[in-house]
Amino acid sequence: MTQATTSDRPLPVTTGRRRRRLGLAAAVLGAALLGSTVAPTDAEAAVPRVLRPGTRPMQFLFGVGPSWGIGGSSYYYGPGSPGYYGCGAPGFPCAGFGGYGSFKLTQEFSGHFSGNASGPALGVLLNEEFGYRRFGFVIAPKFTYDIQLKRDLGLYLSPNVSLGYQFMSWNYFDGGYYYRYPYHAANLQFGMALKLMLDDRWIVWLQFPHFDMSLGPGNRYYGCGGPGVYCPTFFVARLDLLFGGGVSF
Repeated sequence: MTQATTSDRPLPVTTGRRRRRLGLAAAVLGAALLGSTVAPTDAEAAVPRVLRPGTRPMQFLFGVGPSWGIGGSSYYYGPGSPGYYGCGAPGFPCAGFGGYGSFKLTQEFSGHFSGNASGPALGVLLNEEFGYRRFGFVIAPKFTYDIQLKRDLGLYLSPNVSLGYQFMSWNYFDGGYYYRYPYHAANLQFGMALKLMLDDRWIVWLQFPHFDMSLGPGNRYYGCGGPGVYCPTFFVARLDLLFGGGVSF
C-alpha cells in the first residue's frame, strides 16, 4: 500500500483563508491608491482648461480708462502780482494740474519671482494722460502681489503700488498769447486689480478705482528760477478706473 507524502496532502484551510484575505487587502489598497490618483483629476476637470492657473511668470498689460480729480492744492506766481495765487485763480483753473477729468493709457511689464503667474512681481509702469489743455506722462517701478483666489482657477486679486516720476504740460491761451507750463513731480499710485488668465497665455484685467497722486514744485508766470522767485509745492489726487488685456510668457 502506497503511503501519501507530505506534498500530496491538501493545504490547511487556514492557508487558503489567509491568501484570500491578502488578496482582498491588496484589492482595497489598490482601489485606495487609484482613487487618490483619480480624485484630483476629476476635481480639476470641473474647471475648463482655458481658465486654469497661469504657469508663465512674465506679463505685459495694456489698459485704458478715465481719471477723475478728487482734490489737492497748487499755487503759482501771478504776473505783476507780489503774492501767490491758489489753484482756481482767475485765468488759472485747477485743470492745469489735472484737477478735471482726463483719459488715461497704461502699459506695464512685470515678472513674478515664483516662476508662475502668482505671488510677488516687480515691473515697470508707463502712463500717458490726456486732459483739458494738458498732457501727462509717468514712468515708475511697480510692485504687485497676485493672489490666486481659487485652486485650479486662474483668477487673481492683485494689490499693487508704484512710485516714480511724472511730467505734465499745461497749455494756456491769454489775449492771443500761447503759454506752456511744464511741471515735474513725484507720482504715487496704489490700489487693487482683478486678473483672469485665459488658456495660460492671455489676460483680461480690471483695476478698481485706484489712487493716483502727484506732488511737485509749482510754477511761475515766466518759469521758476528767476531772482528771488520761489516755486511752492502743488499736490493733486485723482481716482483712475482702468481695464484692458495682456499676454503672459
